[in-house]
Amino acid sequence: MAALIAEKKITVKEFSQLELDENFFYELINGTIVKKQAPSFAHQNASMNLSILLGNFNKEKKLGKLAASPIDVFFDDYNNAQPDLIFIKKEREFIITKHGIEGVPDLIVEILSPSTFRSDRREKFNLYLQFGVSEYWIVEPVNKSIEVYVLESGKYDLQFSAIGEGINNSVQCFNRFKYRCLGNF
Repeated sequence: MAALIAEKKITVKEFSQLELDENFFYELINGTIVKKQAPSFAHQNASMNLSILLGNFNKEKKLGKLAASPIDVFFDDYNNAQPDLIFIKKEREFIITKHGIEGVPDLIVEILSPSTFRSDRREKFNLYLQFGVSEYWIVEPVNKSIEVYVLESGKYDLQFSAIGEGINNSVQCFNRFKYRCLGNF
């Protein structure tokens, strides 16, 4: 279950100096610490399947770097998210530092859990939009659904959605939209 654990807006620097319970995962979203439990098996299975799919494609085409959570993505002084999967184009690999990702990934995938549903659909959706993430995928293992949002004219446009086919939807989605963030072929 995700829970807010601070009332005062804090910075990434302050966040990094806190001693937090190691049994949980934490993100800083708009200056607020969000505490998360470990993901479910269904969540991790979806993450693994998408990692393999994206990883194999990227390995073949050598388009950039792919990473899975936990990885820190620093958007600004008040936002340190840990998306489930990220992709960064080769020409933008300079945003990868020893601290994590200091800048905006080209693709972010969030895999919903009951505890992160609201955050991923509202707060993170708006955060990724605000900072200009080119493509945002929302995967919901329970409903076996996927939604692909592409940034166009300053807003997210739902380009593709499917329900009920599990990873097949992700494969279809990937094959249809890989040119968006991964480049035209």
